Amino acid sequence: MKPPRQPLPSPPERRAWLGLLSLGLLLSLAGCATPRPTPADPAAFWSGRLALQLQSTPPQNWSASFELQGSADQGQLVLLSPIGTTLARLSWTPQAAVLEQGQDKTESANLQSLSQRLTGTELPIAALFEWLAGKAAEVPGWQVDLTAHREGRLTARKNAPAPEAVLRILLDR
Repeated sequence: MKPPRQPLPSPPERRAWLGLLSLGLLLSLAGCATPRPTPADPAAFWSGRLALQLQSTPPQNWSASFELQGSADQGQLVLLSPIGTTLARLSWTPQAAVLEQGQDKTESANLQSLSQRLTGTELPIAALFEWLAGKAAEVPGWQVDLTAHREGRLTARKNAPAPEAVLRILLDR
């Protein structure tokens, strides 16, 4: 003999359950986020969002939150997902550079080759520190627009060598 069937929950009750399940899922995902250490020198720390468009075949577009700290000589760039997990970490010293993506770790004496491996183009990371400080550092093939720097925005365009690229940055601070 089968037990009697329970009536289905009403639409408002289903929405409430779905809302609770969604909240539980978000909270569990947030628990997986990588805790962010406090920067040692707040003057040498920037965070925000960056977007990169490459005119490659096929064209590539991506964006991520970022944290950049240090200097052109020694520093770290961390790319983060929307929920705060680390997508990639690029660290460098005068002797070497390291790219970490998940369990993969790539070392090189050349920071530019690792930035190309990470993004598909050589990012002018040394100049990026100058640009974020509001200074128009010259980089062959790149043009930077700092007219919106006071609002925490900058745009840099790469015309050569191929692929052409547009880098947009929106700072949190």
